Amino acid sequence: MSLTPSEELATSTELDTREREERSDLLKLEPARGAVLVVEDDPAHREILVEMLAGWGYEPLPVGSAEEAEFAVRNKRMDAAIVDVFLPGRSGATLMSRLRERFPQSVLIGVSAMSDGAMARKCKGLGADLFIGKPLDPERLAEALRSRHTSWH
Repeated sequence: MSLTPSEELATSTELDTREREERSDLLKLEPARGAVLVVEDDPAHREILVEMLAGWGYEPLPVGSAEEAEFAVRNKRMDAAIVDVFLPGRSGATLMSRLRERFPQSVLIGVSAMSDGAMARKCKGLGADLFIGKPLDPERLAEALRSRHTSWH
């Protein structure tokens, strides 16, 4: 069974339209936004952060301590970090200073349940771009991650 020229043209046009739509759908996929170190000793909070970040297109690097964090980024690029200020063992405060030295252009966010002005100033002094109190506001966190490095220091 042979197609008439007009049927062939219609079939060809339908295929072209379908291919354009498929390419358009591929273009809508958002590329990964970058690697985000998540330093949180509470496994439940860490998992929530990982799920949020992955859902937003980031590559989360979850760890539970400052020591693990330094090991995790030893040979990796880090675009941002979310660091709990109070960690067991070596403090998150010490870690933030080290991360700022090693990754000067990364967005560095300090987090803590102790969310007062003194804690925000402490984080600023350690090189953090922003301090967010717990429980974390997802919108504020997303905005902070989208920002470029506009540090206080």
